[in-house]
Amino acid sequence: MKRYIFLFFFGFIAFSTISLYGQELDSQALRYFKSSIENLMNGNYNRAIEDSTRVIRIDPNSAVNYVVRARAYFEIGDMDRAIADSTQAIRRDRNNIGAYTIRGNAYGKKGDTDKAIADWNAILKINPNSDDAKLNIEKAGLQLGS
Repeated sequence: MKRYIFLFFFGFIAFSTISLYGQELDSQALRYFKSSIENLMNGNYNRAIEDSTRVIRIDPNSAVNYVVRARAYFEIGDMDRAIADSTQAIRRDRNNIGAYTIRGNAYGKKGDTDKAIADWNAILKINPNSDDAKLNIEKAGLQLGS
């Protein structure tokens, strides 16, 4: 259920940004962007990666394209690429909660709890009311025996 809520929310945010990008990106890039979101939401992760990569080639400065691809990499279990793309998104947008979330969760899956907690704390600096970040930090602390 939580996954579907995330995908709905992520899709809503991404589609709401299309109008912003629509003026800057050519129609082919916009078509690939829409397709990457749809494929991510439908579980077609490899296709989402392909489409996101196409958009990144056209617009390498947009954080949202890296976040989409990072989420797809996370879903197929490629934590290293999820971390790399999340890091690229954060370089482009220091307040991108989605990028910190994916990267923190990927670090957590890899067992790098300190880096995961650092990302979840970064989320709390952006949004002090993030219950997910607080819960993840609490779970990590329990795993460490704190």
